[in-house]
Amino acid sequence: MGKFRIHGLVGILVCVLGLPSCSSKSSLTITLTPDTTQTINQGETLNITATVANDSTSGGVTWSLSGVGSLSGATNTSVTYVAPNVLSTSTSATITATSVAKTTVTATLTIDVSAVLTITSTSLPIATLGQPYIGVISADGGTAPFAWTLTGDLPPGLALSSSTSSSITISGTPTALGAYPFSIGVTDSADGSASKDLSITVNPKPPLSVATKSLPAGTVGTPYSSTLHAANGTAPYSWSIIAGALPAGLSLTANSGVISGTPTTAEAPQFTVQVTDSSSPQQTATGDLSILINSNVSDNARLNGDYAFLVSGFDDTTPFVAAGSFVADGNGNITNGTIDTNEPGNLQANLSFTGSYSVDPGGLGTMGLSMSGGGTRSFAFALTANNNAKIIEFDDLAGDGTRDSGVLLKQDSNAFSASAITGNYAFGLLGADAAGARYGLAGALHADGAGTFSNGVLDSDDAGVTANVAFSGTYSVPFNPPSSRGTMTISIAGQGKTNYSFYIVSATQLLVMEIDQVNAAASPLVSGNMLQQTGSHDTLNGTSVFETNALDTSSGTVSDGQVGLFTTAGAGNLTVNWDENSGGTPTTHTSLPGATYTVDAAGRATLNYSVLVNGNPVPISTVAYLVNSNEGFLVGTDPAVTFGFMKNQPGPGQFTAASLSGTYAGGSVAPIVSAGNNQIDIAISNGVDTLQFTTDSSNTTGLSQGQTSSWTYTMAATGRAQATKAGADAVIYMVSPTEYFQLSGGQDPNAMVEAFQQ
Repeated sequence: MGKFRIHGLVGILVCVLGLPSCSSKSSLTITLTPDTTQTINQGETLNITATVANDSTSGGVTWSLSGVGSLSGATNTSVTYVAPNVLSTSTSATITATSVAKTTVTATLTIDVSAVLTITSTSLPIATLGQPYIGVISADGGTAPFAWTLTGDLPPGLALSSSTSSSITISGTPTALGAYPFSIGVTDSADGSASKDLSITVNPKPPLSVATKSLPAGTVGTPYSSTLHAANGTAPYSWSIIAGALPAGLSLTANSGVISGTPTTAEAPQFTVQVTDSSSPQQTATGDLSILINSNVSDNARLNGDYAFLVSGFDDTTPFVAAGSFVADGNGNITNGTIDTNEPGNLQANLSFTGSYSVDPGGLGTMGLSMSGGGTRSFAFALTANNNAKIIEFDDLAGDGTRDSGVLLKQDSNAFSASAITGNYAFGLLGADAAGARYGLAGALHADGAGTFSNGVLDSDDAGVTANVAFSGTYSVPFNPPSSRGTMTISIAGQGKTNYSFYIVSATQLLVMEIDQVNAAASPLVSGNMLQQTGSHDTLNGTSVFETNALDTSSGTVSDGQVGLFTTAGAGNLTVNWDENSGGTPTTHTSLPGATYTVDAAGRATLNYSVLVNGNPVPISTVAYLVNSNEGFLVGTDPAVTFGFMKNQPGPGQFTAASLSGTYAGGSVAPIVSAGNNQIDIAISNGVDTLQFTTDSSNTTGLSQGQTSSWTYTMAATGRAQATKAGADAVIYMVSPTEYFQLSGGQDPNAMVEAFQQ
């Protein structure tokens, strides 16, 4: 096993003789304790304290972490380093203490963490009587080959596989109910050993239920077909309508559950379906449903030309991302489609598709894609005035399929070449690491227009921080025939390469997703935007509106969304005002005095501020990669992996209720957790006090289409608005009269952030 070394590096200020600022003052220094080599294993903690000498402000230090693990309980004098619970190999981390009074003074500890053979599985899935079962037990930190042993009894019908790898499978079909405890052991080739007490509970089959929670909308005069689905019970099933009625022109086929026909009337009737199974005795279940039938008036001409899209979310509970491009003809037809999808164990690259779409006069639309190799995907979207769109996947009827959010953007076909990608760019990518944990990174690079990236630098947050890491890369775009899809590779010395596809929106914007195979020992799965740096991209001077989200796993799993204002004065002074929804608990914050920021020539900014939590100051450090003055990607340095974007707010302090006026198209950013809502909206404001929403959404309860709601709002001069309706509230921050961010309130434990534009 590797050792865990800590080296104390004390920041020293050097006085140059003759400078008046030196005179006889003593230098400010930081001393860390401990300051000698330490050794800890994975899962252990180390307390570190900082003493700042000659600090007249008594400001203490802020803490940051580069490498694995996380920091906990940080104050201005101490912090606790928490080593990862699981490591496949020994690795290192560096903790940096930075003086609040003088940020050029730092001290660091370099840490090597020893990996230990450990069974990482803490529980196994519940089994269901008579249904096939698979459970996987995994180990980490050892040296192959491995030998596994079982002490105790598995449920009747289940058996342990043979394995010399770091995982082993329990499978079969259970034949008896009950709870079955046992112990699993593993040894490796280096004589390491570990054991874990586990159990498998076998439950009876759940009762029959109607799995379909909502049905897609139809259009008058357009053939319609959708299938009802049952859960549990015994097939075959029989279906009937026991209350209400289907829309005129539609009928239900009893033995298949297919609702089909051609709607004749614009309506949205409600009805109750009943399903009967073939068990003995028979079971029945009911479900209340409705179908929205739209009029056959469309506005399909709004979607016309070359488009690129990017969505990110979950395939039930596993991370999922997709990106692609297509041509819309303005008449409801989609051609020349290309799509990449990626999720753990299932990369599908460069697939072709065709499809169709429909846009209603209000700006909401749907589209269906048919893949060349089989399979379909459906999406709902909300069009802005410039005919870009917010988009969500819209085909998860039962709430256990794919749910994601993203953007649909018009492309500039003149930029479909490698030579168009030239200059300085910043990027922000968010997703999951190989273990499925949240992972974010942001950075900057130079593209030479001929396929080479240089001067790359990035910061990443994987519940541990890697700061200011240099990288290089290459990229290519097919030129015969021209394509909007390109590929690129990023190389970090000592860490290897990662591979991505990208879709060109314009010479100033690329939509990027990772196309490495994702499994338990390989690459993360991330996606996002790359934007060209323009104007004063090395300047913070004014007001920025930001949106971020995070996932706090320190005590359970808590989604966290934030929207607010960064106010900078161009001289390193910072004020932060923001709203937060942490797991359904809303809070309003203002940073403590003394907040600061720095920006380097590459557009990399660091923002350091503190906030009172339970009466104690808690330091926060965020890194920004700017694409223009006051605008850029945000990545945190926290275990919750904060990530987001900030936009320049022109004319701050001059907003009124009339600033929020007219029609806006909006949609959710990528959901934080699989239970999060994916939503698109058309919002219409009267410019006085009322917002009217029409909403399509997809979540774990299924699909919801064409839902309307009325909200009231009040606006502050800062651009912060409070919106309310019966049983719900939200906070709005205006970027400008044509754009705003919105954060769901206390009714939403999943903390949804939405972006709206005219």
